[in-house]
Amino acid sequence: MSVLPPVEPSVFLQEFVVSFFESRLLSGFISVDEYHDTVVALRRNDAFAPTSRRLFENSPEAIHLDGYGPLRIIELREPDGSRFPFLQGLTKLGPPDRRRLTCFVGHRFLKNIEQSLRFNLVHLLSPYGIDLRWSGYDLSARDVFDEIVRGIKSADLCLFDNLGTLNRPNVYIEIGIAHALGKPMLVCEYGGSAAGRRKKVPDTGSVPSDLQGLLRIQYRSYQDLCRQLYFNLPLFLARNELH
Repeated sequence: MSVLPPVEPSVFLQEFVVSFFESRLLSGFISVDEYHDTVVALRRNDAFAPTSRRLFENSPEAIHLDGYGPLRIIELREPDGSRFPFLQGLTKLGPPDRRRLTCFVGHRFLKNIEQSLRFNLVHLLSPYGIDLRWSGYDLSARDVFDEIVRGIKSADLCLFDNLGTLNRPNVYIEIGIAHALGKPMLVCEYGGSAAGRRKKVPDTGSVPSDLQGLLRIQYRSYQDLCRQLYFNLPLFLARNELH
């Protein structure tokens, strides 16, 4: 199965890889010299253009590129049902004996959000050895509320997406529980689509002002969100000593 690239394959791949290493630079994982050496090496790699085409033509088959290991192009999902190409393989897998982590995920339970977000997160977090646990459907039921508290308490980290939560406080209640329990968390805040052509998404509230100090990821599409998570998760894990 091939994937149609949004631009010429080598242009897409080079922009993605350069953005990835720029995030490493800004996070302090690599030096300025290492960053620029990587950019130069990309431009001089004669195998880069044909490998880029093969990645899209043979998706999701993994292809080896010298200096990077096995890479693959996959398709992730927007809430409106559209799809976008994404490059996997830039993150290094941890040792097989490393303790697996559990991430509690809270989001609005609309079918389009649920299917897209869950599918995307499995692909993004599994390379880091992170298993996902989803919140319940109805916070008004006492047994479900207790289950959510237990789930957050037992998790190593939490991720919350506020897409479609206007006048629907469940996700914010879960954020408050995680905050009170001192859990490292990523709060993903939808800021509205930059593309007027995109199908309208459900109304979304804002992260309450008293939670502004938390680590927030502001995004305009799931493609934007996925890149930010993929590029910056290692720094988040390191800062919170989640090894």
